[in-house]
Amino acid sequence: MVSNQTLLEIKNILEKHKGKANQISAGKIAEMLNLRQEDTHIAPRTLILKAIKQFNIPVAGSSKGYYLITDQEELEEYMSSIDGRIEKIKDRKSTVKEAFKKYYNL
Repeated sequence: MVSNQTLLEIKNILEKHKGKANQISAGKIAEMLNLRQEDTHIAPRTLILKAIKQFNIPVAGSSKGYYLITDQEELEEYMSSIDGRIEKIKDRKSTVKEAFKKYYNL
């Protein structure tokens, strides 16, 4: 179970990383808080999402890290990025489904 104090600390860290140019990685956040982490940083990423939800902070994430969204332009850019990822996932889903049908002659 994660403490509210840990989530508050994550919130405070994220709020110090304003704008896309000031991203911080999940690994770095985990390191700062002495959190358990593995190569994929699943545990700290999960805690970051919990902090975002609990405190309603507008945080974007990328392959480089997380940052507090500071203006409409950053918000729109992040929304566009998410939409692109959704489309890629839909395409992959369709490709695998079709491959399954063809592979098994269904």
